[in-house]
Amino acid sequence: MPTFSRTLPGLPTWDGVVDLVRCYLDDARRAAPGLGAHPDPDALHDFRVALRRLRGLLRAYRAPVGPRVPKRLRRRLKALADSTGAGRDADVMLAWIEDQRPGLTRGERIGARWLAERLTARRDSDPAARRLPARFERFDRRLRKRLAAEARAPEGHPGPSFAATTARLVTDAAVSLTEALRDIRTPEDSRAIHRARIAGKRLRYLLEPVADAAAGAPALIERLRSLQEMLGEFNECQVLLDEIGAAVESLGAARARAAHDLQVEGKARPRQRRGREDAGLLALARRARARRDDLFFALQPQWLGDHAAEVIPLVREGVATLAVRRPVPYRAVRRPPRYRTKTPAPVPADT
Repeated sequence: MPTFSRTLPGLPTWDGVVDLVRCYLDDARRAAPGLGAHPDPDALHDFRVALRRLRGLLRAYRAPVGPRVPKRLRRRLKALADSTGAGRDADVMLAWIEDQRPGLTRGERIGARWLAERLTARRDSDPAARRLPARFERFDRRLRKRLAAEARAPEGHPGPSFAATTARLVTDAAVSLTEALRDIRTPEDSRAIHRARIAGKRLRYLLEPVADAAAGAPALIERLRSLQEMLGEFNECQVLLDEIGAAVESLGAARARAAHDLQVEGKARPRQRRGREDAGLLALARRARARRDDLFFALQPQWLGDHAAEVIPLVREGVATLAVRRPVPYRAVRRPPRYRTKTPAPVPADT
């Protein structure tokens, strides 16, 4: 988690947003050297989290930010974030497959190895991954330039504090999370679970920068982090099931092509062990589905059904002290100018 300034809650809203934008850009910049054609999984994860926080920030504070961050920069940020999804999904699935290998039979491991090779080849051939560091460098430079060009709030009119604005946004995010949780009824409600995962993540990202100023926020953040971990793993299982389904279709298409070559051209392709590959894929699918269902039943007594309504009062209690937070006087938060005017040389006295 980034390190947030303790003065952040008392800043005017726009100044607080600017500080967080720079904080998240710094986090992404530190992770960027680990990206490229063969990215380091940890660097890619940190980079994705930084961009996700940045996108959530600009989306949540859209009203106070206004046109200061234009749509073209928002679109470029979305494109950057989207281009990291395939690589991250592949890394997660590869790690999961590796964890399952000890429990598979010798024949089933053939299918697991085939699926891992398929994921690795697709990840390493992604052209967007190679361009990612250069694309981020250009985006980073343009967004920082835009922030530097924007004037700060007029002197004497700081507007609401960052904490007060955040308190309102947090309550709205809690309502969105509650609605998403209420829509989850079965393990097959993957879309509703995905919405709940995103809503919980956005709520936590809003709370974390002001956690020191809200007495109940730290405990609430820990609960939301636990929810995110369960929903995140659930989503990973669903992504894996979809990937295995696509792999099974690919094997079926390969069989059809082999039958076509045999019937039309009179020659057969080299024999491949499709049966063993199928067995391995089905074994992985059974494990992924079982884990997904276990996660659903673990969510039920904590977050689903009637428990979804408990989110809003918990959030309101946690941010009660933020709503009354007033911004510090503008003069107290003014930063020194970036470029100082040189002091004129003294005029020599007449002699």
